[in-house]
Amino acid sequence: MTIPAAGQDLYGKTAGELASDLFVAEDGTVTGTFHYVTGYTGFNNTKASEQEGHFFPFALTQTGEKMTFKKNGKATKTDIAWETNNVFRVTAGDTFAVLVDGTEVVTFNFARATFEPKA
Repeated sequence: MTIPAAGQDLYGKTAGELASDLFVAEDGTVTGTFHYVTGYTGFNNTKASEQEGHFFPFALTQTGEKMTFKKNGKATKTDIAWETNNVFRVTAGDTFAVLVDGTEVVTFNFARATFEPKA
């Protein structure tokens, strides 16, 4: 798992527009600053409520066929097509587990990250 370069486009926003100084420790603890983002239609073009907030960009190095995402222990997406680049909408209290072909790759937690307030 890696963090995309600041200038990399991720569905219409750059990684740098979403966050800065991100680091993921071996235990999945994420540090850095999440910027409050609005108008992120590339993340979800049908639900306006999911087009703003804090977004976590990451790239999977573990390849496979299918991915499953679990937010706070509950599956939110199951057996979707594997992609290198991914973005999660997150809050400080969230944990996100990423499974590739049924095997957990990482569980992210955001309790030590900084979340900028809505302007």
